[in-house]
Amino acid sequence: MICSIISIQGLHAQRYSKKKILKDLKDLPGFEQAFVGFKLVDSKNGKTIASQFEDKYMTPASNTKLFTLYAGIHFLGNNIPALQYIIKDDSLIFWGTGNPLFLHPEYNDTTAFHFLKSRTEKLYYWPRPMEDDRFGPGWGWDDYNGYYSAEKSVFPIYGNSVTAYLNKEKKTIDVSPSYFKPNFKLKKDSLIRLRSYTQREEFENQYEYAFPSNHDFDIVDYSAVDTLTRPFHYSTDLFNALLSDTLKREITLVEKPKNFRLAQTLYTSLSDTLYKHMLQESDNLFAEQILLMASGLESDTLSTEAIIQKTKTSLFRNQPDELVWEDGSGLSRYNMFTPRTITNLLSKLHKELGEERLFELLPAGGISGTLKDWYAGETEPYIYAKSGSLRNNYAISGYLKTRKGKILIFSFIVNHYGHSSDQVKESIEALLSKIRTTY
Repeated sequence: MICSIISIQGLHAQRYSKKKILKDLKDLPGFEQAFVGFKLVDSKNGKTIASQFEDKYMTPASNTKLFTLYAGIHFLGNNIPALQYIIKDDSLIFWGTGNPLFLHPEYNDTTAFHFLKSRTEKLYYWPRPMEDDRFGPGWGWDDYNGYYSAEKSVFPIYGNSVTAYLNKEKKTIDVSPSYFKPNFKLKKDSLIRLRSYTQREEFENQYEYAFPSNHDFDIVDYSAVDTLTRPFHYSTDLFNALLSDTLKREITLVEKPKNFRLAQTLYTSLSDTLYKHMLQESDNLFAEQILLMASGLESDTLSTEAIIQKTKTSLFRNQPDELVWEDGSGLSRYNMFTPRTITNLLSKLHKELGEERLFELLPAGGISGTLKDWYAGETEPYIYAKSGSLRNNYAISGYLKTRKGKILIFSFIVNHYGHSSDQVKESIEALLSKIRTTY
């Protein structure tokens, strides 16, 4: 279908001019009634090759995580604070830094766990303050049950989520962390056939795991999605109970210690693990917590608003347009960036991180992360970029490696489209492929 719109015959002989790019931005399927912003820049000389509405504010979705990456790298560096603590006589008082890696099911950073487990002192936990609500401004709060909406917190644990899956041998359900096992009940649902689901009330941690009513745990070819991860409703009491249960030790809650400023910090070196997971899997909790961690370097109160303001004034003073920036993940529909602001950021990242590290962090077309099924090259990736989507909005910004070996920087934002997201992606892929072949 796309091939009939954009013929690739003779592309080596015919240059894909700015005029032709702009024509395709208007004519390709999915773009007709949408608001399409685009900018393409040569990374070597900084010259603009083509642009459309590059100075217009648009909804960036998870392209916002590129700004979070830049803030994290500059403020946190390579050493990520795992926790902070004070020792006084036979007591150890500790508190969180916002690090989301603690006991995370995929990237289980045990630095803080082994530290606390090995201490001989009595353990006391201070729940440091956080200015943020559990969700950010402009988020869809009715998405509380979605795997992508884990709640922000001062001390994340287990990714602030619980995972349940059907155990066909035992004909029951397994839960991790096991603390939540009593909170789950099985339910057969006649309205579902091939897809299990689990849900809870917004402010409760009682879960209902539903599966097809015709499933008796003995069906070998049962093809339902039977492993489900869902957020739990976070609270200080729940954190304390979870940590106590995991450590098998009593932990007592205390108020802010008077000698807070004399705290020692325990670090983990998994910085690129943190950034890579945020970018490749588009993990919203990681993105939010990166900003919260950065804010905690200068204050006892974690605050996304404070660190965004500091980032704007210290790192983005020379941006072509003011940043309308509300959260770390891009879940907020209040975020607005222009395509030229994003390409400017990508240029800074390219110069400061270098291609090897940067391309390792980003999803690679046809290979990894959210781009695994899109933008594939014949033998190797040619797109390294961050994509993002909210309903009727799709964005992808990053780097394009041409057949001639050039690195081009691009930002492609399609807002308010009426077609399927796959149609929009196919058209973007066709246009980027043509640029790759002809430049």
